Amino acid sequence: MSAGAEAVREGAGEPAAVGALVAGGQSAELELKTEQLLYFRLTFALASLGFSLLIGYFARPDFDLLLVVLLILAVAVYSLVGLDLLKRWRAPGRRSLARLNAGFLALDIASLTTLIHLTRGIDSDLYFLYLLPILLSSHTFGRPGIYLTATCVSLSYVGLLLAENAAFLPYLLDPGHGLAAAYTHRLWVRIVSRSAILVTVSYVWGAFCDYMSRVTEHGANRLREQLSANQKLVTESRAQAAREHLINTISSAIRSTLDLGQILETTANELSSALGATRCAIVCEADEPEPPAKWETINAGPGDHEHPPLSEQFCRYLLARKSRYEEAADGTLKKTFVFDDPGADEAFGPLGEELTALKLDSLVVQPMMYGAQSKGVVLIGECGRRRRWTPSELELVKSVAGQVAIAIEHARLVDQLSRKNRDLHKKNLELDKTNLELRTTHSQLIHQEKMASLGRMVAGIAHELNNPVNFVHGNLPYLRGYFEDMKRIIAESDRLPDRAPVEQLKHELRYEFLLTDLDNIIADLTEGAERIRQIIKNLRSFSRLDEAELKEASLAEGIESSLKLLSQYYGRDKIAPTVELPEIPPVVCYPGQLNQVWMNLLSNAAQAVAGAAEPRVKVTGELEGDWVTVAIADNGPGIKLADRSKIFEPFYTTKPVGAGTGLGLSICHSIIENHGGQIWFESEEGQGTTFKVRIPLRARPPDPARTSDSSDSHDPGNEPRQSGGERGAFRSGAPT
Repeated sequence: MSAGAEAVREGAGEPAAVGALVAGGQSAELELKTEQLLYFRLTFALASLGFSLLIGYFARPDFDLLLVVLLILAVAVYSLVGLDLLKRWRAPGRRSLARLNAGFLALDIASLTTLIHLTRGIDSDLYFLYLLPILLSSHTFGRPGIYLTATCVSLSYVGLLLAENAAFLPYLLDPGHGLAAAYTHRLWVRIVSRSAILVTVSYVWGAFCDYMSRVTEHGANRLREQLSANQKLVTESRAQAAREHLINTISSAIRSTLDLGQILETTANELSSALGATRCAIVCEADEPEPPAKWETINAGPGDHEHPPLSEQFCRYLLARKSRYEEAADGTLKKTFVFDDPGADEAFGPLGEELTALKLDSLVVQPMMYGAQSKGVVLIGECGRRRRWTPSELELVKSVAGQVAIAIEHARLVDQLSRKNRDLHKKNLELDKTNLELRTTHSQLIHQEKMASLGRMVAGIAHELNNPVNFVHGNLPYLRGYFEDMKRIIAESDRLPDRAPVEQLKHELRYEFLLTDLDNIIADLTEGAERIRQIIKNLRSFSRLDEAELKEASLAEGIESSLKLLSQYYGRDKIAPTVELPEIPPVVCYPGQLNQVWMNLLSNAAQAVAGAAEPRVKVTGELEGDWVTVAIADNGPGIKLADRSKIFEPFYTTKPVGAGTGLGLSICHSIIENHGGQIWFESEEGQGTTFKVRIPLRARPPDPARTSDSSDSHDPGNEPRQSGGERGAFRSGAPT
């Protein structure tokens, strides 16, 4: 049980405690006064004992010291006995205390009478001590007790004087004459005067004590009233503070979690503990056909185990009819409903048997209202007794119901907001996917158009160059033949008789040099023409504009032509690539698109090893049944870990601005997917990177549905595998 619940229970029980305190306050006060008077008697007896011993020291034979000491000790003894009796006497009643005080007053009067008798009776000056019992009675009794004590004191003193002088009573009836009569007359005058003085003083002193007692009692009553008011105020303050603490506890639970079930379960437990009720339940509305949501707490007493839970029918009935309870007979609206013996109440109609089975002798139904909307009900039930619910308890239930209604509405709003956020997030993802598809499609169209334009330009250039090169290449054999004929003619001229002019002319023209140089020129022209023809052949092989449909092509030729076109990277004094391709049959593919893949991968590999001391690029192939795998490996630094998940994303590049578009590998990914294959990479830090392309020997036309979902093709998660490592020099853009 929480501290707030315990405080509420204490606050609810304090009014009865205050009433008991007020009812038993007078008894406690009388008990305290009795104890104080006993201590006073004991102190007075000890002081009297010391005073008596002091008088006896001076040997004044005015009284019998031994008897006086014994009398004082007797007073001390019965005072100690009274104190011990009070300590052993648990919770004595006011009547018992009054009898005890009356007995002690009687002992006091008897002790004083004996003391006066021992101190020479009528000649004793201690008769003024008779005022002490009157004073003591004013401390414990009211006016009747004061005057009764004064009367008893007067009678005791007068009786003592009469008893001591009983021998002189005949002289009072027959005074006679002489010395005895005169003495008797004066004695009785003294007895009467002393008695009159004591009686008068006793009643005057009693009146004064009565007045002071009433003044003191009036002040005490005012203090009691003020104490009672303060106790009541403290009780109300503690109960209010406890209610606020409980409500704050529930509010904190509402703010600390969004789990409505946990909030309502905590609320039911706290409220049940705070009120000390047998049963507490919170029933919330639910959408049909779902049953109402219910959180229930049962506090069973010792030996009380039969408390069945509330049925679904009971919850539905309350939720369906709670609006009918809101209007009272006088037309006013009720906010809290209290039922004594709910099983016999007509408001519950067919639920009487269930209420009887639940053993609910008292029931509080509190609707949970949020504005004009009802969020459910709070049920507080008591079994075994008809409980009278205090206004503070009902106010607490109402406050808690308001907090729970706010929590339910808050949970509903949060749930709506969460659903809307999920819908919005889903739509944003769809929009991002659509935007990515549009950007990818746009970039592919641009790239395809560029490649198509490049292909047309290359084809045009190849065509324009092919004619003059054919002229040159076709005329070179004739030129060499004519040159050989000229050499033969000149050789025959050496046989002429007059050779001097010819020799002179050969010497002037450097004939031997001309022959050698002309042979070299014709050889260079032949080699240059062949190289131009080969370049034109490679350009036409790369563009393949006439090959938009699937056709057979050689992978080795495509890779070789790509290496030749990348002569700025690969050559004798540059990167010497290693090509190890097995005998691979022609592949049914889109040759131009595959050439784009080889160009991008070989270009990226060359750029990756640009800073290496011994740059190496190796191209290998492997035939596996109907599939062929081509691997292009380099010994660069590897791909950075942060770049791996974005390698195949469109427009992602690590090149400087303007040096790359970030479309190269993305387009390679799309091309390989269109062929029904896969492309992935393996990279290790400081060991380089290997890109692998796996395609079927016979590619099929791409599926339109698959093509429409091409945005997913750039997700690196679709790749078969990729290993760790970094390759900082790698750039994922298209080659420049």
